[in-house]
Amino acid sequence: MILPQQQGEEPNERVDALASAILSRRDEAIKHRAASGVERRWREDEAAFDGLDSSGKGAMIDYATGKLSPSRDKSTSRSKVLMNIIRPKCEQTEGRFADIQLPVDDKNWGLKITPVPELVMQAKDKTPVVNQGQPVMKEGKQVTMADLAHHDMATAQERMKGMEDEIDDQLTECGFNGECRKVLKDAVRLGTGIIKGPGVIKNLRKIWKRGNDGVHALEIVEEHAPYSKRVDPWNVFPDPECGDDIRKAGYIWEREYILPRDLRRLMGVTGYLNDQIARVLNEDPVRTTATASAERLKIESIVGEHQSYEMWTYHGDLTVDDLAVLGCDCGEAKGGVSACVVFVNDRPIKAVLNLLDTGDLPYDFFQWTQVTNSVWGIGLPRILMWSQRVLTAAWRMMMDNGRNSTRGHVVKGDGLRMVDNTGPHTVWEATGDLTDVRQAFGVFFFPSIQTELQNIIELALRFVDLETALPMAFAGEQVGPAETLGAVELKVDSSNVSLRSRVKLWDDQITRPHLTRYYTWNMQYNDKDDIKGDYNVDPRGVSVLLAKDKAAQSIVQLLQFRADPLLGEIIDWAKAVKQLLAAQQVDILKSDEEIEAALQKIREGQGQQPAVPVQAAQIRAQTDIQKEQMRQQMEESKFIAQRQTDAQDRELDRQHELQLALIARETKMLELAAKGDMTLEQIKAELAKTSLTLNMQRELSEMNAMRGREQRRQVARDAVEPVGRAKPGRAFEE
Repeated sequence: MILPQQQGEEPNERVDALASAILSRRDEAIKHRAASGVERRWREDEAAFDGLDSSGKGAMIDYATGKLSPSRDKSTSRSKVLMNIIRPKCEQTEGRFADIQLPVDDKNWGLKITPVPELVMQAKDKTPVVNQGQPVMKEGKQVTMADLAHHDMATAQERMKGMEDEIDDQLTECGFNGECRKVLKDAVRLGTGIIKGPGVIKNLRKIWKRGNDGVHALEIVEEHAPYSKRVDPWNVFPDPECGDDIRKAGYIWEREYILPRDLRRLMGVTGYLNDQIARVLNEDPVRTTATASAERLKIESIVGEHQSYEMWTYHGDLTVDDLAVLGCDCGEAKGGVSACVVFVNDRPIKAVLNLLDTGDLPYDFFQWTQVTNSVWGIGLPRILMWSQRVLTAAWRMMMDNGRNSTRGHVVKGDGLRMVDNTGPHTVWEATGDLTDVRQAFGVFFFPSIQTELQNIIELALRFVDLETALPMAFAGEQVGPAETLGAVELKVDSSNVSLRSRVKLWDDQITRPHLTRYYTWNMQYNDKDDIKGDYNVDPRGVSVLLAKDKAAQSIVQLLQFRADPLLGEIIDWAKAVKQLLAAQQVDILKSDEEIEAALQKIREGQGQQPAVPVQAAQIRAQTDIQKEQMRQQMEESKFIAQRQTDAQDRELDRQHELQLALIARETKMLELAAKGDMTLEQIKAELAKTSLTLNMQRELSEMNAMRGREQRRQVARDAVEPVGRAKPGRAFEE
C-alpha cells in the first residue's frame, strides 16, 4: 500500500494513516479467529484439563472447600464428585512423546549435503589429473579425477559438520528443547503449539585474555545470537486465508504486554521511534478485543483498565514507501518486502525489515490432531471429552447408589406415633388398635448395583486407551493379569503407530522449517566462512529416535546369547551395551580409557585359557556328568514314588479286609439274635470280645507298618477244638 503525501500533511498524520491501514489486517485476523469457535473450544479444553465439571458449573475443589458458585443449583442432593482422567492422560502423552522426540543425550535432526550430480559422476572417473602435461602425484600415487571428487566430498562433509555443531550450540544456548516441551504441552492440551524463531538477542560474554606481559585481563564481548521461544496460542492471530498451512499466511500478528517503565527504556534504542513512544506514554493503556453483537462481531478498544500496554507485532509484507514513512531504510529494495512493525496503543513504535532475506515468517505451528482447512488442531481434552463425561456419570451414579443402598427407607402407616428421636434409638408408640406393628411400619433397602456401574467405568477407561492409542501400562499401571513379553511388545508397536505419525508431523511442521531458518541465519550473518555450504536439514525423529527406542528392546533380547562363541566373535558387545544405556538415558558408563583397559584385561585372560578343542572336551565332559547326575536323581525319585504307591495300596487292602470282617461280625450277631440261642447280655459280651480282638489286631498291624515290615493279613478266626486230645494246659488252640 502506498499513501501519497498530501500538501501540508504532517508526518505524524501520515504515520497514523499508515498505522490504521495496517491495523485493519489485525482486526480482520481477530474477527476470524473469534468466529471460528476455536477460542470457545480452548476454554472448554482448559476447563476439562483442570477438572471442571462437564456442565461448566465448577471444580471439585469448590466442594472440598465449600466455596460454591452463587449460580449453582442447590436443590438437588445428587453426588457431584469428579474423577479427572484427562489431566494424567495428557501428562502421560507429553512425557512419552518428549522421550522419543526430545532426548537429552542426542538431537532429533542433522544436516545433509545437497547432492551434486556432477560430483557424483566425477567420483567414478578414473582419468589421471594432468598439470601442464605432467601427471599430478600424491604420496607416490598418481591422482585421478575420482580422487579430487572424494577430496571435495570430504571437505564438504567437514564443513557441514562444523555448521551442524554451530547450530546445535546456538539451540543449546537458547534452551531449544525446553521451549519445544512447552510447545508440545500446548499442542496436547489445546491442539496447537507455536514456536517463534530465530530472533536475535544480544549476549555479553566474559573472556579472560592474556596480554603480552603475561597478565590476564577481563574482556567483555558483545555478541548477537539467534534464539527461539514458545508463543502462547492465545496471543497469535494468523492470516485467515492461510488454510491449514501456516507457511501460506501473508501475515501474522502477535500480542504481548509491556509495562510503562519497559516502554520508556526503548527510547533512544536504534530502530525505535522516540516521538511515537512519547505519545504512547502520555495515553492510558488500550486493550483491543472482539465482542459479539446480535448481528456480527466487532472490535472494541477498552481504555484505562490495566497498568500494562498491549503491544502488537506485525510480520508480513509491506511496500518500501510504507516502511520509509515509518523511518525504515530499505536500501536498494523496491516494491514489496517482508517487514516487522511493532504497535503500542495502535501507534507504530518500530519498523524493520525481516531478519532473513528469504522473507520467511518466524512462526511454526504444530497440530496434535489436524483439522481440515484450519491451522488450529485438536488436543487430547477434546478427544477424551465424551469418555470423561461417561466416566463422571458412572462414578456419580455409583456414589448415589452407595448412599441409597446403605441407608434404610422407612415407610410408616396409620397407628404409630414418634415419641422420642433424641436418644440413640427412636421411640414409637402405637396409637390405635394395632396388634402387629409390622402392618404399619417397614424398613426397605435399595439393591446395590456397584458391579454393573464398575463395568461401565472400566469400559470407559478402555475407550480412553483406544482413543489416545496410549495404554495405561505406559504410565506404570498394571491392568489385569501380568502379560507376556510378546503381548507387551504388540501393545508398544501399536501405540508407536500413532506416535510415529505425530513424530513425523513434528519433523515436517517444526524441525525442518525452523532449523532451515537457523541455517539461513548462519549463512547470512555468521562470520565463520569455513562452515558455510549448500546443506539441507535432515529431521531424524522417526528414522533415528523412534528406531533407537525399538532397537534398545532388540539389544536386550540379543544379550541373552552373549555366551555363544560365534556371536562373541562377530558382535561388539561393548558397543551394544553403550547403545542400550544411551537409549535408556542412563549415564553410568566409565570413561573410554577405563573401558578399553577393562577389555584389554579380559582379552589377556582369554588368551591364557586352553585351546578351543580342549574347551570343547571339557564342556562335553561336564555335560556328561550333569546328564548322569540327572539320571540318578530321576531313578531315585522313581524308586521313592513306587514305594509310596505300594504303601498306599497295602493300606487300602488292609482297610478293605477290616471292613469285610466288621460286616461278617454284624451278620453273625444278627443270626444269633434271630435264633434266640443267646441272651442280650451274651451278645454284648461276644461283641465286646470281638471288638477287643479286632482293635488289638489293628494296633499290631499299624506297629508293623511303621517299622517298615511287610504287613501280614490278620483276620480273626473262630475258636475250634482240635481233633483228639488237647495238650496239657491247652483246652483250645487258636
